[in-house]
Amino acid sequence: MHEYAEKIASIGAAANPTFMTLGITPVSWGGGTAVLKMNASDKLHNGVGFLQGGFYVILADEAIALAILAELDPGSGTTTISETTEFIRGTKDDEIFAVAKIIRKGRRIIFAEAEVRRGSVDGDLLSKTTASYLVTQC
Repeated sequence: MHEYAEKIASIGAAANPTFMTLGITPVSWGGGTAVLKMNASDKLHNGVGFLQGGFYVILADEAIALAILAELDPGSGTTTISETTEFIRGTKDDEIFAVAKIIRKGRRIIFAEAEVRRGSVDGDLLSKTTASYLVTQC
């Protein structure tokens, strides 16, 4: 198991400073998938009272990274090649979930996607992110 996934399993959100800053909780990971959740608190809202879109991207990106890293060998890492997010709808003070999965894992490049949903992993779709990552050696 990759060191990062072991650290998440051992100490949870404390393994990642971004998780701690934004209140992200790891829910599940492994088998090419990962689920993270966070509250869309008013401290993260934009000027018109909705969760600022960049936080959808952060949550999705972190879920994708966890899904990928949980599948990599120790000593491996990743770097993002490209990432695109489509914003579907806004949210205010809801609990939101990023549900990530690996779409295709090559030897050097991994394609993955994540959906951010409101209320549960099956809730209203808020955004969809697709990404490609390069596997690196640390």
